[in-house]
Amino acid sequence: MKYDPLTKLLHASIALGVSLQMITSLVMIYPKPGRLPNQWYEVHEWVGIALLGIVSIHWLWAVGRTLTRGDALLLFPWFSRARLEQLGRDVAETGREALRGRLPAGDEPRALPAAVQGLGLLLALGMAATGTALAMGMAPDGGLSPSLRVVKEVHESFAPVMWAYLMVHPLLGVIHQIAGHRSLSRMFGPR
Repeated sequence: MKYDPLTKLLHASIALGVSLQMITSLVMIYPKPGRLPNQWYEVHEWVGIALLGIVSIHWLWAVGRTLTRGDALLLFPWFSRARLEQLGRDVAETGREALRGRLPAGDEPRALPAAVQGLGLLLALGMAATGTALAMGMAPDGGLSPSLRVVKEVHESFAPVMWAYLMVHPLLGVIHQIAGHRSLSRMFGPR
């Protein structure tokens, strides 16, 4: 599959931004009554707000591109019987190939990797949206309303899933690259 320059830029921006967010989450001190935040919290806050815009643009670009081409939206197959069936077939094929010690090949877009990418984008959107809500709604002293406490819990519950995604997604890209599928070259290469 060939990626257009905007998709490459958006993917790289999200990968870099999410990585930075996860790293800063390890060293930031968030505000709460009686405690001031450190500079890493400020970085985390602003990068998160920027990521909300970038991820939103990526979704709009993916959906718009899909609609103009008349393709099925492979990134989000969950509400279409035909796309779910296609995803099921791809999962089965991937399982058969894995049992043979191989990865499914081909340059055509496949349902499983696209659905996984879509889940990653939904996860990034959820984290960015909840984080932005916290940044905009938090009191100057770090106090949270009851509804924002729920938003904070949701935001924090997404983090372990994002850590897993951040480890597995690039690893699978490397494995596919080593297998000769050139997935990393196509996403991050000059052409």
